[in-house]
Amino acid sequence: MKIVIIGGVAGGMSAATRLRRLNEEAEIIVLEKGPYVSFANCGLPYYISGEISEREDLLIQTPESLQSRFRIDVKPFHEVLEIRPEQKHILVKNQNKTFEKEYDKLILSPGAKPIRPSISGLEAAENLFTVRSVPDVDAIEHFIQEKKSSKGCCDWCWVHWNRNGRKSCEARHASNHR
Repeated sequence: MKIVIIGGVAGGMSAATRLRRLNEEAEIIVLEKGPYVSFANCGLPYYISGEISEREDLLIQTPESLQSRFRIDVKPFHEVLEIRPEQKHILVKNQNKTFEKEYDKLILSPGAKPIRPSISGLEAAENLFTVRSVPDVDAIEHFIQEKKSSKGCCDWCWVHWNRNGRKSCEARHASNHR
């Protein structure tokens, strides 16, 4: 049986590893749109604060470790463009190449994307960030370092009070990075 999971990180990787425990023989393939298939989402605020000093400590599993430990074929940078349930096929894009992949069972775990309000000029803001992924905290860290080197300080305004936003604010405050 070929099981394809669209989306990695928490939901997709949990599904994949659980499926492996339930079925040793299944071919399990995880298609992840982004570069990281498994990272510590709850640790992102602590990386921003400096409490977690090494970026690599956010990365839990790699495609190689998941293949070795669970025999799960994990493919980062694979975006699913179309699902064709009648044929049990999906249309996948990997960088510049588009191809079809068949499946017996399909699991959807695409995650969520932060909503940015449609406020005039907001899309051009260079100092607006979300805290949802490793590339998000990379962008924040780059911004902080750039502002520190040019001004010697960096002021903050936290908007959107979800768990990671609140924890990021608390962590920054506790580490005196105000």
